[in-house]
Amino acid sequence: MERNHKAAASVAAFAALSLALTGCGEGEAAASGLADCETDPVSCNAGERADGGDVTWALDGSWTGWNLTMASDNNAYLNEALAGMWPYVGQFDPEGQWSYNDGLYAAEPELVSEDPVRVRYTLADGASWGDGEPVTARDFRYHWYATSGDDDLCEACTPADTAFGGSVADIEAEGDAVTVTYVDGYANAEWKYTDVLSSPAHIAEEEGFDWAEDPADMADSQDWFSANPPTWSTGPYRITDAEAGDHVIYEPNPDWAGETEPTLDRLTFKVIDGLDSIVTELRQGTIDGASPFSVDVDTITQLEMSDEDVSYRIDGGPNWEHLDLNTENEFLSDPDLRTAVLTAVDVENIISRTAALVQSDAQAKRNHLFRFDSEYYTDRLAATSQGSGDVDLAVDLLEDADYGWDSDGALLTPEGEPVELDIRYTQSNDTRKIISELIQANLTELGIEVDINPIPDADLGPVLFGGEFDLVVFGWSGNPGFVSPANQYWRSDSSSNFGRLDDPELDRTLAELSGTLDLDEAAALADRAVEQVVEDAYVLPIVDTPVVIMVSDRLVNVRDNWASQQRAMYNIAEWGVSES
Repeated sequence: MERNHKAAASVAAFAALSLALTGCGEGEAAASGLADCETDPVSCNAGERADGGDVTWALDGSWTGWNLTMASDNNAYLNEALAGMWPYVGQFDPEGQWSYNDGLYAAEPELVSEDPVRVRYTLADGASWGDGEPVTARDFRYHWYATSGDDDLCEACTPADTAFGGSVADIEAEGDAVTVTYVDGYANAEWKYTDVLSSPAHIAEEEGFDWAEDPADMADSQDWFSANPPTWSTGPYRITDAEAGDHVIYEPNPDWAGETEPTLDRLTFKVIDGLDSIVTELRQGTIDGASPFSVDVDTITQLEMSDEDVSYRIDGGPNWEHLDLNTENEFLSDPDLRTAVLTAVDVENIISRTAALVQSDAQAKRNHLFRFDSEYYTDRLAATSQGSGDVDLAVDLLEDADYGWDSDGALLTPEGEPVELDIRYTQSNDTRKIISELIQANLTELGIEVDINPIPDADLGPVLFGGEFDLVVFGWSGNPGFVSPANQYWRSDSSSNFGRLDDPELDRTLAELSGTLDLDEAAALADRAVEQVVEDAYVLPIVDTPVVIMVSDRLVNVRDNWASQQRAMYNIAEWGVSES
């Protein structure tokens, strides 16, 4: 497969992070498998694969539906669970370099016109849905409709992201290629990385949905794909058994058109609640590994006690923790209160009590889109008080906005109503529990009564999508791109804008961001969007979350990847049982 030179969009790749307990990220249990990841992140733990093998991999979170295009289904855990079969356009590797998916495409996407923007996708010979049906332009069109956000195409659909579907003008077949034409004025500096496929059109039709002509049927077909585990696959594996939020069992996909042939006979993804339980099962040999989205001191201690058959490594991951405010809440609709709330939150204290315990140099995240080592990074919180924990300043801000306090110290709105809020987090995530408790303590100092209300893991998507929170702590997981994430997080009509921020100026900036092919200009616009989000006191970034990968030494070609939502599963076709 060809590899690009590292694109400017991906130079946000950051250096390996030092750790509080183990200087290079390896403990006593570490074997040679992951030891080279510090210096060779792309090829560490490489090895010859035996023919066959049965592998079980733990997931540390859940999901409720099977359709990654829907806001209510889309989360990091479903991304991992479907890594063996989903039609990704390509992947970033652990050095931030991007490669196209050779199981679907014969070459990289090609920009054939800039005005209007037209991109050609040449399909690989044999690219299919794993059921004898080839991938065609009709499948591209289905994804367009599903992600359009347009009721005339998909009635009342709620896509996780409309950056692609909301900008397409036409899709046409050209022999073995498919060309996507975008609307006049649209441009995307990261056009190459845009996913253009999701679910197969022919299965929607077989189920009786006239999706191409009936917007209501199109929406119903999306719900059907959400409710039913995929029987189709464009990846190296296909699903043989699955239960939402519990497990996915794979076998090799005989119709996989990619260069790398899978060698495993069976691959199981199994949801296991709690880091303690994951480590226990790994030490007992009932699972072969995991790449959970959090890590704590107890986990490291347990891993250090493991025998020499287990390797582990801790690094910065693709996800970042943040506090979001619901602007439709009766109190938080007031930007003055939002600013005071975010001022009272002490981010440095949160980090010292959580991330810094496993990563000694953990830093407060100061930009929502760009990591510290990105050439585009600017500290967008430096000129504000947000995250400072300055309660006195927060009190001054409230007084200036005509808030007051009763005789018991409870904060009152200018109309005299007590301010009461809840804060929510995923129930099994102990780190987020601590973060929520610390935020509760910060806001109590302001006289705000805060009720902590955990979210069952499987319900995170529906809770966020439904806006069923006042304050919520959760993580976004992504890749080195920034154009699509900015639109997904904050555009007023985005289904993933969970706190319902509606800022016309921000929308204009995001429209400009989606109107340039120049990467540097796009980065400047994305950074301006971050600045406006800060001014709106909407999202408080906390930290790029330290993550852990733990692997049985019987596995080869398994390593972590900060630049992919799929983490270790980014190269799942290469996974195998060691031949030695």
